Amino acid sequence: MRMDIETYTHIYDSLGSVKDVKSVAKEFSQPVGTIHSILNQKTVTKVKRNFTRVKNNSARHFRQWQKGKSISEIARNNDIPETLMVSMILKEMGLPKKGFIRNLDEYPEGRLKKEVMEAMESDFFFSPKAHDMHAEKGKLGESILAIWLTEKELTYRSEDDLRSEGFTKTPDFLLDEELDIDGVKVSWIESKALFGDEKEHDYYIKKQFREYEENYGIGMIVYWYGFIDTISFNGNIIKDYEFFDEGEMVEELLNFKTYW
Repeated sequence: MRMDIETYTHIYDSLGSVKDVKSVAKEFSQPVGTIHSILNQKTVTKVKRNFTRVKNNSARHFRQWQKGKSISEIARNNDIPETLMVSMILKEMGLPKKGFIRNLDEYPEGRLKKEVMEAMESDFFFSPKAHDMHAEKGKLGESILAIWLTEKELTYRSEDDLRSEGFTKTPDFLLDEELDIDGVKVSWIESKALFGDEKEHDYYIKKQFREYEENYGIGMIVYWYGFIDTISFNGNIIKDYEFFDEGEMVEELLNFKTYW
């Protein structure tokens, strides 16, 4: 839903960890997915602010680990997600970060493996599991739109179709015929399984939306988990879950948990 900046600020300030998601969702009558998306964006912003400082002290963090502090404890003390601290510790040890994390089963049992597994299980934002679940949300949002377009008997080319034709910057759906939405003719639709705050929106304008508009005309952006009511983009349509008929898939997306 469209959210005023005051409500957004109250929600943002109320979120400290995933333990707050359910209570904040209930307090502000918002879907769990919306609140988790806002918390995810708050976490990413904090990481961007702190990462360089923490990374510059990687050697000290490694020494702390050697003296007995756990990876998760060191991460908490530096207010950074566990997965990122794992990467720093592994780098200090000369071990391949992605290879070690993705292929834990191939490594012998021991303190390092145990702590890496515990860190992965505690990180709801940067762990491989969290990334996989976020990708699953994205696919679910696209599936809902594909069904919606099919029910309207509208044909389109998907992102994969466009890339196979040689396009590089491609929306999720390029319509074969313009669709009238609120009196505006749209030619493309982009699905975003996140909350549209000003930072996210500005980022995607620069990264995607501006080029979509230049190449294909006016489009529709779907922020499934809602958006701040102050965002806009050159007359392009912005919608969220409330625009679509309620159904099992929409409910699944709104209540999709990326924490466990």
